[in-house]
Amino acid sequence: MQFSCIADGTAAPTGASLGKLNLNLVEASEAGVETTYRRRSTGQAMILRPSAAFRARFRDVPRAQFAAAGQEVLSLPDAVVFEEVPAPPAGAPR
Repeated sequence: MQFSCIADGTAAPTGASLGKLNLNLVEASEAGVETTYRRRSTGQAMILRPSAAFRARFRDVPRAQFAAAGQEVLSLPDAVVFEEVPAPPAGAPR
């Protein structure tokens, strides 16, 4: 539940959606949560996952504090929120 908003965060800037079939959701463990952005024209990919520090910091935020936590997240540098995962070469299975 806590990381389900990642799909919304991906859809908003990219225009991808489940309905257009260019956004897929896959069940994953907390440590396995990652988002792959792929440029169709070149196959080039970037994979981001929430950093371990980010997951630990926001893991047990009570629902009543979601709005404040969201505002805090918006003020964090990208490098605190995400870590980049090496992408496999274009065309290689993931």
